[in-house]
Amino acid sequence: MNRRDFLKTLGALSILPLLPAEAAASQQPRCVVLVELKGGNDSLNTLVPYQDAAYYRLRPQLALPAQQILPLGNGMGLHPAMQPLLPLWRNGEMAWIQGIGIPHQNLARSHFTSIHTWETASEDQNVQQGWVTQVFPEQSQRLQGVTIGDELGPLAGNHFNAINLHNVDAFAAYISALPAVPAFSRNPMLAHILATQQRLLNAGAELARQLNSNQGIQQQFPNGELGEGLAAVARMILSDFNMPVYKVGLGNFDTHVSQPNLHRKLLGDLAEGLAAFSKVMQQHGKWGEVLVVTYSEFGRRASENRNLGTDHGSAAAHFALGGGIKGGMYGVHPDLDALDAGDVRNSLDFRSVYATLARRWWRRSSPWGVSDIPFIA
Repeated sequence: MNRRDFLKTLGALSILPLLPAEAAASQQPRCVVLVELKGGNDSLNTLVPYQDAAYYRLRPQLALPAQQILPLGNGMGLHPAMQPLLPLWRNGEMAWIQGIGIPHQNLARSHFTSIHTWETASEDQNVQQGWVTQVFPEQSQRLQGVTIGDELGPLAGNHFNAINLHNVDAFAAYISALPAVPAFSRNPMLAHILATQQRLLNAGAELARQLNSNQGIQQQFPNGELGEGLAAVARMILSDFNMPVYKVGLGNFDTHVSQPNLHRKLLGDLAEGLAAFSKVMQQHGKWGEVLVVTYSEFGRRASENRNLGTDHGSAAAHFALGGGIKGGMYGVHPDLDALDAGDVRNSLDFRSVYATLARRWWRRSSPWGVSDIPFIA
């Protein structure tokens, strides 16, 4: 094992507490699955005010025909591609939170600036700790979170024990493939390195065993970025990894041009993936312990543009799914006759979602002075 390979494995040390003795002794925590809708989802064509004349006036070409909408009540309905999630709404397992936004969103419509704000819960671009890390400020020796993709995002921070993976099976295989090591060395530094590598070998074997026991779950999910990410998360949850948070993503929702077909495809992938995830969780008795929450760096403008698309906007609607939530509509319905410089007005500070998760779901204190949203009992 050369030095470069050894250093690459140091990030895997956090999985060591997943060994059977500790996993069995730990109480299964409530977990949150964060779903990033990368690029800025157009929530007006996701949760649609289809009985509002202003919606059709602002979007003469992009507005969805009323007869295609899946009605939810109070003049709001779902894009038809969201059909797979309709049973969850009817069962009271889907909550929509409307008017969520950054207080000064109109000052910064940059993807990079906005997503940094959403993921750190701060408009100060110098803040580097993710909002999840701020909810869990104590140092832990256990693995606390996994992101499937390139960035830790909300899980970033010095003390929060999280890793990001592209493929959980490849990660387990990499650790398991490390060569066997001598059992003893008189050199203290070498002895420490050898002991660390042996622990990695043991952990890799256990990780592979746990994942292999849930190998068939992958077949229940659609192909693609989100489906594969959710399948990996489902396998980790059912393998009792006992972590409070996971993150997956789907993109690209930056629909400036020719929005209808792309948006329909993305929303279909989102709905099919989450419907499969909820079904697997229900089948294994985990649905009451899992909460799915979507987020995106911003919404889109209320009016369509000249390219049959929508530009960067402000407030948006997002949703939560789970067996432990109070389904329904929360926040203020979008008033499309009272726009703020072309945007739907913010009615809820985005950190209210985080405060709700912290206090009502994880039973922890909230570091933000904002009120909860009662979509969790």
